[in-house]
Formats: sequence, structure tokens, C-alpha cells
Amino acid sequence: MDTEELLETLQAADLSYYQANAYVTLLELGTASATEVAQASDVPDARIYDVLRDLDDLGYVELYEQETFQARATDPETIVTGLTERASAFESAAAEIEERYERPTLDTQTVSIVKRFDTVLEAARTFVRDADIQVHATLTRDQFEALRSDLADARDRGVTVNVTVLRRDGDDPLDEDDYRGAVSVAHSLSRPAPFVLTSDLRRTAFAPNPAAIEDYGLILRNRSFTYVFFWHFLLFTWLSSPVVYESDAGSPKQYADIRQFLLENRDRLRGDDPLAVEIEGRETDSNRTVTFSGTVVDAEHAEGETGVDDGRADADADREPSVMSLTGTASIVVDDGDTRRSVGGWGATYEDVEAHRIGVLDAAPADGPEPAE
Repeated sequence: MDTEELLETLQAADLSYYQANAYVTLLELGTASATEVAQASDVPDARIYDVLRDLDDLGYVELYEQETFQARATDPETIVTGLTERASAFESAAAEIEERYERPTLDTQTVSIVKRFDTVLEAARTFVRDADIQVHATLTRDQFEALRSDLADARDRGVTVNVTVLRRDGDDPLDEDDYRGAVSVAHSLSRPAPFVLTSDLRRTAFAPNPAAIEDYGLILRNRSFTYVFFWHFLLFTWLSSPVVYESDAGSPKQYADIRQFLLENRDRLRGDDPLAVEIEGRETDSNRTVTFSGTVVDAEHAEGETGVDDGRADADADREPSVMSLTGTASIVVDDGDTRRSVGGWGATYEDVEAHRIGVLDAAPADGPEPAE
């Protein structure tokens, strides 16, 4: 490091230009009078005494009287230790800046914690209005009635709306007229559960059930977080509860989740008759929205279970589906006559298409598992 670089570094360590000049000069001279320091440095004569006194206060030099005003640099050990510690702090700060720059943003636009359920309900209403593909909700009768108009508007836009309505003691049951036009499929559950509403697997409104000790709500605009709440809906309040309403029961079914599609159509996929589907989704390589129809020619789910007849169908035919049937790999291969595309569910990476909606193109009922009472 040359003298100029040393002067710049000392200034970065909070010395002034004149202080750095005087100090470096004393390092070279050893001991010198104030006049000698001024002559050998860029410090003006009128400033040299003040500059040396400041350096004495900072511990860089020692001052003493010996016929004339004398100065000498102090043992550099203390100065070197301080500079080394500051250098280490700068390195740590640089690493922290890089880490924070690369850290995913988690701000109030992603996660909000609120105290009032009214705020959660209003967020849910907004999420329903913003939905393009699917809405899933676990809610009480009163909450359903509060959101019914917005759910009906979503259905008019072609959004799949699946709800589990929580029955409480004293509630009058909802009838078909209550559900008609507002939901695709409704289930009913007689035990308490949190309020959960997910929209397009991107947005979530959540509040604990009334019996919970905690009093808060969550409003999330995040795919990963939302999928956790969707799984809670699917496992704890949807598959475990009976169907009480289904719009156009004789019409082809629509699925928002590939695992639910595989679970409910497991026997049809193993059968001899082809299963035709329509896929709406996103190409994983180009991020382009696609819609296409074709026949399912292969499927994989559960513990490597194959959805088409491969000789194992008879051995597995009586096996009851379990929670494990919803985990692991879940994909299908659809042949449109010209091209075969692999189709995965939420977050698909290796498949050709991430399915947002799977429609069964024939009206034959899916032979899925019976829901638990």
C-alpha cells in the first residue's frame, strides 16, 4: 500500500485529511516538533497544533514539552487492533448486505397478521372477487351467507368453488337453493374447524376456530403458504366429510388439484375404458397458459402406484386409499392425438404442464372413496 492509499484508508477510519497527513508523517519521522510535522506534511502551520491535540485525544500520538512542543506516534498495537476490528465489521456488514439482498421479500403485501375477524372476512371477499380458477373454503353457515353473493359471482365467471360448511348446534341446515349458483360442491362437517379460504392457490384468509385460545387472523398472498392451508382444507375438512350438494351432478367433474383427481378416479384410470380430460394450466418451461384435451395414458401417485392397467390392478383393487395416496409423486400423461404431455399439480417443475384445472370430459361418475361420516 502506498502513502496515498494509506491516507485514504485512514480517512475512511474517521480521521480527517490533515489528521491522516500528520499521523503518517510522524510514523516516518518518529519524534518531531509541531513545526517539523507541519513542514513535512500538508498541514498548514496555523492548524498543526489543533491537529496534533486531536490525534492525542484519539490515541494516535503522544504530546510532550521538551524545549519545544514535541509529538511522537504511539505504540501502533492499539490502533492496529481497532482497525482490524473495524475491517472485520465491514466484512460482516458486506456479507449481511448480500444475504439480505438475496433473501425473499416478506412484507405486509405477503403476510398480514390482524386481530379482527371482520378484516379476515373482508380479505376473503376480495380474494373471491379476484379468483380466476378455484376457491376452497371451510366456513360456518353465517360466514357462507356473508360471502354467498361473491361466491355466486365467481361461479358465473367459471370459477370452481368447493366449500365445507361447519354445522353448529342449533343451525338450520342449508338446502339446495342456498347452495345453487354459489358453489360447485359442498360438504358438511359437524365439528369445529378454523375459517380457511384459498383463492387460486395464491391467496389465503385464515382465522382460528372460535374455541381456540388465540385471537388473530392471517391474510396471505403467497403460493407456498397458501398450499399448506389448501392441504389442511383437503385433508381435514373436505375428504373427511360427506357431500351435501353438487351442482350438475350428472355433468363432467372439475378438479382443481391433481391428487384429488387421481384419488377419486383411481378405479377408472385402471380400467379398460379411456378417460378423457381437459387440462387448463401453465407450461413449465415457457410459463405460457395452455388448454388442451386428450386421453390419460399414464398416471403415477401414492407409493409409485400406476394409474393405468399394468398387471397390478387386481392386486391393488381392494386397497383402501389413505392419506398417503395424496402424497409423493402425482402426475398424469395426456395424449391429444398428436402430442403426449406430462401434467403435474401445484408447483410442477419436471412435468410439461402445471395443471390449474382438470375437467373430466364424460359424464360417467368417478368411483372414488366414500367420505367418512
